[in-house]
Amino acid sequence: MSQKPQRPIPEWLRLDNAAKIYPAARTKGWMPLFRVSMTLDEDVDEALMQQALQATLRRIPLFSYRLRRGLFWHYFERQGREPVVEPDARNPMLPINLTAGRGFQFRLRVHRKRVALEVFHALADGSGAFTFLGTLVAEYLFLRTGERTPAAPPVLDTRDEPRPEEWEDSFAKYARGATRPRTERKAWQLRGTPGKAGLLRVTTGVMDTGRLKEAARNRGATVNTLLCALLLKALIARKAQSARGRRRPVKLSVPVNLRRYYPSQTLRNFSFYVNVPVDTGLGGYSLDELIALVGHYMGLETAEKALNARFSLNVQAERNALLRAAPLFVKTLVLKMMYRFTGESYMTSTLTNLGQVDLPPRMGAYVKQVEIILGPAQRTPISCAVVSAFGRTSVNFSRTIQESLVERDFFTSLVDLGVPVFVQSNES
Repeated sequence: MSQKPQRPIPEWLRLDNAAKIYPAARTKGWMPLFRVSMTLDEDVDEALMQQALQATLRRIPLFSYRLRRGLFWHYFERQGREPVVEPDARNPMLPINLTAGRGFQFRLRVHRKRVALEVFHALADGSGAFTFLGTLVAEYLFLRTGERTPAAPPVLDTRDEPRPEEWEDSFAKYARGATRPRTERKAWQLRGTPGKAGLLRVTTGVMDTGRLKEAARNRGATVNTLLCALLLKALIARKAQSARGRRRPVKLSVPVNLRRYYPSQTLRNFSFYVNVPVDTGLGGYSLDELIALVGHYMGLETAEKALNARFSLNVQAERNALLRAAPLFVKTLVLKMMYRFTGESYMTSTLTNLGQVDLPPRMGAYVKQVEIILGPAQRTPISCAVVSAFGRTSVNFSRTIQESLVERDFFTSLVDLGVPVFVQSNES
């Protein structure tokens, strides 16, 4: 176990570079959320889970901070209280009230065998959330069985002390002087029949990871490239039936975990994104052509220097003297307009893939499934999130429109490639 932290846990924190836009972008009825969950071998004991949550918050104090308004910036303030485990809901990821009650930026929900963590994106990204959830479930299993899981990513030992690296702003730490201006075309936007307010439709496809890898190898692709190409193929089919925005490209936003490039141990946001464009005005695309396009484009755009130049531009903008001097209400207005007109307008949909989550072997006897779901976006009505664990890959589509044509085309294409898919949904 580690010794005392190098310095005391701070009473307040600045928001990291990626987080600053989220408090400004949220509205009364919407906020950027995502959800990670694990399904266990037997029903969850809520009392034990509450104890595990208390121990996990001591080890990962980042999740105990609440969002506050300052004169010039939002900031995080530490609090000593703990949230209460809640029953899960059929309609996940309704906005979290950050001002009422205890003001936590996450909620922990349980239903039968499932434990789910819903997180406001200003606090952390998927990597940080899975570390919190993995540590929480490992602690819960220790309380239940008396057997402690050895610490190994994404599980931390709750007996250890928190480390300052876990709450650092890695964007600021690794940014350099060279920047790259952002110039992008706006994307074609998918439309559909609006669903019931407050109901996020979730469709989950579970498949054998080995079969999925084999299908990707047969096409000369990685799993992520194949899944991106299949989603682009399904979106292009929908655009072909639309009379709107024919000159705009279909664009898939693909988040990139920057921890692959830098020795960061932060549990906060440290991801960037690449918007992969397909200009359908040039003609039709076969699946193999889309695989080649995605592979080449991602290869160029995910080079370390290219990514660093892009997020360094954001860090430099944050340090601009005029922007720093502007009061918070002015910053909020500017950031809200940026998110609305240059954020989601540059994407048709999102596919985030956390890849293989390798839980410690001891947890394998108790954890049966791992999932991630993206919350609703403001302008893009469908998103996709992927994670693999224990030989199974879960692909979760979340949408705010009634039509399920994109998911149907996507999963049908996988079956055509020889990958059987078990599909379930929260729709009646």
